Amino acid sequence: MVVLTLRRYLPRSLAKAIETIFTHLVFILVIAPFFFVFFYMVWSSLKPDYLFFEPGTWFFEPTLYHYQQVIEESDLMLNIRNSVIVSSAASAIGVICGVMTAYTIARYQLRKLAMAILITRMIPYITALIPLWMMYRWFDLLNTYTGLILSHLVITIPFGVWILISYIEDIPRDLEDAALIDGATRTQVFWKIVLPLTMPGIIATTILCFIFSWNNFQLALILGGIDVNTAPVSVFKFAGAETGSMGAMMAAATLVTIPVFVVVMFVQRYMTAGLTAGGISK
Repeated sequence: MVVLTLRRYLPRSLAKAIETIFTHLVFILVIAPFFFVFFYMVWSSLKPDYLFFEPGTWFFEPTLYHYQQVIEESDLMLNIRNSVIVSSAASAIGVICGVMTAYTIARYQLRKLAMAILITRMIPYITALIPLWMMYRWFDLLNTYTGLILSHLVITIPFGVWILISYIEDIPRDLEDAALIDGATRTQVFWKIVLPLTMPGIIATTILCFIFSWNNFQLALILGGIDVNTAPVSVFKFAGAETGSMGAMMAAATLVTIPVFVVVMFVQRYMTAGLTAGGISK
């Protein structure tokens, strides 16, 4: 409404300049709280312990003691490795299953199957943790990579299916029909036509699945163990008054956040292309 009013009553160049300034201002107001939280976490990880009793202190001599403490005296780095293994495997399996399921739903109009997958995504994980724990105990899957990866598929497969359906529906069916007329099988159509055209969406979905799997706390806390704890669970250990300091907790949280932040920074253009491609109607 504001933009339309500006375009109506002001010169085009002035209206465009005001619109650009307004857009950037809104963008800054939206992302500023998130960047402030990240900055406060990193800055606090460099603060000496005695200054945590003075929360208004912003200027001090930074120290790397908390990072040294976390790396040398805890199993955080091992748990980060566990998170990389679990999240990577769960994302890969989730996207592979998701793209095939999404193709089936999109081309054969299986709306009931899509709704059933959505319902499984809506169910809170906490309601299934006790049955899952009992099943895992029976099948000896507690405290194993296999068990934790399988549990994270509850996150990655439904999410992958619902994101990828829109990409596949945007691919013209005429391309597939032409290939079928030329003698290609349905499998060849999927691998040689649908999959390459869906690749931007697959990359974006894989990254998002990795982030959601990386950040998951409940499944790893209940179904993991001493050998297969993940990074969020390791950070949780520093929350107790007897297990660590505020500085150590902030340092651990920073070390857990950095890998995801770096991944997103390196692949952001693929993410942007993938997320916008699904919203373009062909």
